[in-house]
Amino acid sequence: MPKGLFVLIILLVILIGGAFFLSGRVTEQPTQTIEVDVAGNASSN
Repeated sequence: MPKGLFVLIILLVILIGGAFFLSGRVTEQPTQTIEVDVAGNASSN
């Protein structure tokens, strides 16, 4: 197997592994409901 092809395969494996590693570390943030007093804001205008 040519040396260049071997290096290319190793780089692809490292890149794909790094992508899976980084995507696994991302955690979803829970959404928070924001309550706004609509009647209070309307009277201040």
